[in-house]
Amino acid sequence: MRKETRKTLILPFCFLINIFNAQVGIGTNNPQGALHIDGAKDNPASGTITPAQISNDVIVNKTTGFIGAGVLNPQVQLDMRSAGSENSLGLGTTTMSAVTAGAGATRYDVTSTPVGAKIEVSDGVAWNKAYIAPQKAVVVIRKISSQSIPSASATTIINWNEVRDMSNSFDPSSGEFTAPRDGTYTFLLTFNFSGAVISDGSRVESQFYNPATSTVLASVYKTFGQSMTGTSDDANSTRSTQAGGSSTVTLTLTAGTKVSVRLYQNLTTGSIPLRVTSNASDPANPDDGFNNLTIIEH
Repeated sequence: MRKETRKTLILPFCFLINIFNAQVGIGTNNPQGALHIDGAKDNPASGTITPAQISNDVIVNKTTGFIGAGVLNPQVQLDMRSAGSENSLGLGTTTMSAVTAGAGATRYDVTSTPVGAKIEVSDGVAWNKAYIAPQKAVVVIRKISSQSIPSASATTIINWNEVRDMSNSFDPSSGEFTAPRDGTYTFLLTFNFSGAVISDGSRVESQFYNPATSTVLASVYKTFGQSMTGTSDDANSTRSTQAGGSSTVTLTLTAGTKVSVRLYQNLTTGSIPLRVTSNASDPANPDDGFNNLTIIEH
């Protein structure tokens, strides 16, 4: 009778176990947690692991059981705040009801109408869209570089000094504001000219202008009586007068609409410079702060 011999095949483990510390290392013999997977297999055999090396690892903290994806000491149950550049969480859609998924469940809803795909969170009863408020446009600019406004010609104010633009929607060089979204916007302009001998019945017109369509969207007039112009009524004397004022308009704009500010003046027969500071770094300068524009999205 033939006796059958059996052989046992022993396969090597693809991970290392640190028995003393009860730690398991996959791809590394220097585990830093209860379970440590070195995705890129770039960790040193011993000693300190750098943030760049940790960034491609997955670690289960041996004390808390928290999982760190690229994080050596996770502070929450799942911590992905690593030194790597791929710190994002990928979510998919699900057909589970909010009741089945349970309160706190999160999904990416790709079929949502009419607003398009959105992140949704279950409250245990219904899926609710996570609303992220857009950064509203708030622009504050002032004029500190010289510019003359010619007579009887609407002129765009350019080369503004930008103090604040929270939505990056204003071009200081061209003086053009671009509406970031459909909405309502308020424009507040203050202006002041250098001194000039003003003609009787003259005016300054503030125009809020769309340069793309060559359309005046709104305008505000300010009229002026004559200054001392040297006539017999003025005792044959002349006196320079500074013309200035403010204009406020509210416009309903569609996304992408451009608006720039223009000034028209017929105060004299020649150009008049705007009154701007000669020292922009000195807020106490008497010529500072006369020509400003503020734009606010509601």
